[in-house]
Amino acid sequence: MQLNSEDNGNRKFIMVQLFELTDEKSEAYKAGYKNICEIGKERIRRAGDKILEESDNKNLDIGFKVFKLDSSNLEKWDPDYDNLEQTLLTNRENIKEDRTELDLIYEIMLKYGIDLTLPIEKINSIYSIGYGALLICLDDNITKEIANEIIKLKSDNITRVVFKDSGFKSDADKTNIKETLRINNIDEFITI
Repeated sequence: MQLNSEDNGNRKFIMVQLFELTDEKSEAYKAGYKNICEIGKERIRRAGDKILEESDNKNLDIGFKVFKLDSSNLEKWDPDYDNLEQTLLTNRENIKEDRTELDLIYEIMLKYGIDLTLPIEKINSIYSIGYGALLICLDDNITKEIANEIIKLKSDNITRVVFKDSGFKSDADKTNIKETLRINNIDEFITI
């Protein structure tokens, strides 16, 4: 951040910190920092604020994102072959309950090799990643009207659209959306 401030650079960096609890008797713990990661985040915030304060470049990017390594946001398919009908009904929703939409967005980005620093913008019910390079809709009861919204957001560099498979109101809506997007040169229609 300091070098970017000095020469108007655009360097990016990754910092890794293993999860480690702070000692309950330490000053850090008493100040509310339950683990080393929390201390690191605060240090980055303070360093960024100080660099911005001392810099002539008030547009300097001192923002950062924090990621935690976790298991997939999607439930593993493990059918009970003796009771397949119940397994299908139980697993209709394949996204883990304790996960947020952003958890899923970042997992999709990782799986497709998309830079995690790209901007993410939510427009109505559609997430636009990288100014429309990837569009994601995780709504429930998705109808064919969503295709028109996607076409309005479509940029020249759009490569794929991702939907939650259980989110479609009907199979007919899913088919109509896929065909409408294909007619409008969006061929990569993905469901999770």
